[in-house]
Amino acid sequence: MNQVRASAKEIVEQYGRDGRLSGESLALAEFGVWNRTTPGMLLLGTGYLAALEDPALVERTLESGNEALAMILKDDDPFGALALTDAGAELSWDQWMAWIWAYWQSRGMSPVVLDELFEEAEEVWAETADGGDVTRPRVRDGACGPWDASETPVPADTERIDYGVMKIPRLEGAETRPLYAGECIVGVIVRFGGHAFSLQVYRARGGPVWDTVRPEIINGVRDQGGSAEDAESSFGAEVRAQIPVVKDGQRMLQPTRIVGCDGPGWLLRGVYGGPAALADVVDLRAHHLFAQTVVDLSAWEGKADASEEITNLEVRWPTTE
Repeated sequence: MNQVRASAKEIVEQYGRDGRLSGESLALAEFGVWNRTTPGMLLLGTGYLAALEDPALVERTLESGNEALAMILKDDDPFGALALTDAGAELSWDQWMAWIWAYWQSRGMSPVVLDELFEEAEEVWAETADGGDVTRPRVRDGACGPWDASETPVPADTERIDYGVMKIPRLEGAETRPLYAGECIVGVIVRFGGHAFSLQVYRARGGPVWDTVRPEIINGVRDQGGSAEDAESSFGAEVRAQIPVVKDGQRMLQPTRIVGCDGPGWLLRGVYGGPAALADVVDLRAHHLFAQTVVDLSAWEGKADASEEITNLEVRWPTTE
């Protein structure tokens, strides 16, 4: 058994001993920063395959009120459903593990049954990842934003924090900090899972600008001694870069994904940095933050310089979050 499957089995066994997932198991089940397969993704596939053999599992999930899990179980492509929706933000790992544990008990707790499920789930996920569905663009496509405040319907079932020109989804367990330019707050930094994702809004005077801004970003990174290139992911057109930074007195290259999306009169830009920032499959939390942000230019109280094509807008920091 490979290390990924061994870790997944360890999570199942820990849940069975304690009746709930430990902090260590939750960290091990991290599923948002993979290129191929992680223990968490393997567990998602295992639960789905168990449901195929036990259809009543879907009905019990619906009765529990966990629509995110029910959607994954009902969908013909559970991995695509998870990556191409915001369900990952609502996933209850403890409930998911309860289903796997119940299925395993119903099969007599045979290690062979669990091992076979893990192996099949790994094969299914590899095929899905290679198919490209989880990496195709999912921004402003009718189902995902970023949204303009004037657009209807902006999904109302996502709780957002109001920063004036930006309304950003609340992400459980994340830490938010202001992004400063001098004494002005011009963006929001969201920290989660060892990564940081900063969001900024620009007023675009002459229409879409992301295609013209990207080459400037690439040249700027290269001038600093880093590397950068055009790419595409579920964020759409983006820049993948290695940016020089100084940490603990040492110069190093920071893996960084720079994303952007044009809206009516604005550009939303995100800078996502951290160890797995350049993974082929985007962290679901990062995609959720970006694609469910609402931009509201009417909340901006400043004035744009008519000579500037784009203007970075100040955000209003909330008194409470």
